[in-house]
Amino acid sequence: MTLNTVMAALCGTLLLTACGGSSDTGDTGTGGESSAPLSTAYYGMWQLDGDTYVGISERSITTYVNDPTQGCMEVGLFNILSSTANSVVTEDVETSERSTSRFAMSGGNLRVTEDNVTLEFVPGDYPDLSNGCGSASSVRSMTFSLALDYLPPAVSINRGVQLTGRVEYQYGVHFDINRNNVADAGDVLVQLQHFKSASGSAEETALSNLGANIWAVFPRKQALGTTTTSSSNSANMVQVQQNDSVLTFNVDVRTHPLVGFIDAQTPMFVYTYINYPQPEADVIAGWLDGPWNWSSETHEDRYPDSGFTQPNLHANMQMLDAPNDLIKGEAKWVDINAVSFSFSQ
Repeated sequence: MTLNTVMAALCGTLLLTACGGSSDTGDTGTGGESSAPLSTAYYGMWQLDGDTYVGISERSITTYVNDPTQGCMEVGLFNILSSTANSVVTEDVETSERSTSRFAMSGGNLRVTEDNVTLEFVPGDYPDLSNGCGSASSVRSMTFSLALDYLPPAVSINRGVQLTGRVEYQYGVHFDINRNNVADAGDVLVQLQHFKSASGSAEETALSNLGANIWAVFPRKQALGTTTTSSSNSANMVQVQQNDSVLTFNVDVRTHPLVGFIDAQTPMFVYTYINYPQPEADVIAGWLDGPWNWSSETHEDRYPDSGFTQPNLHANMQMLDAPNDLIKGEAKWVDINAVSFSFSQ
């Protein structure tokens, strides 16, 4: 669908008084030639009449429309092909249809005009994406495994020397679902992540007990850059298990509107990260690696080393990473050895 289609559906379904008319932007920008970047005044999440949102960023636009009949969220992905300060030409990621949108500010609100139809959006929060209206592809479930050089049977969380709110452990995959080969707003992450909690007590626990979730990448309000927020309220949407040094993630892609765009051709990269200040010097018997071997506070790895790859570009969707190629640090706990994917219909 095009952005025009989304707006027409909104006007027809919601009978908005904001529909119709035009907006004097002073810049029609209908020629499709890129003459200037879109003004950052229009960046961010904007909301219209309840659970209807549009996220605007430098390179992409994402729409989130709640279907009141089905009680689920529909998502539209659009890449910006060209822009002026007050307009964009976009292409639908699924259909390749193109449309032109013009923007203007009305006080603190955003006015979007297409084909003489204008809608006015107020600054919005992040939408609840815990219930999708089905998968955009034929894929029903996805499984991926990250094989690390070594993982211990338990990790330390909420350590006293750690700053509150700091990410302690992170293992996941970044999916470029709008397929523009840029890590930007509109993408989605499936990851295991743990923050130092202000209320949590220090303890030893298995990585799998930290749980995994789905995180959406949203544009910042009236500024460059992105913010990443958990958008899944379902404890069963992502299951993660640890078997020795392998973490395996199982995802039902039908239940989340962003994950529903993922298939074997989706560009992606894998990342691992540990922040571990003031590592202990005590050696733990039977462990192949631990803080006593580390001199760095931060440890991270990535596959591929830069850019994206696709599962279907590799035989049997199996990928091998070079050993000892960490971006930072020394921990074998983040050193990616292999990655594998499988999809079920």
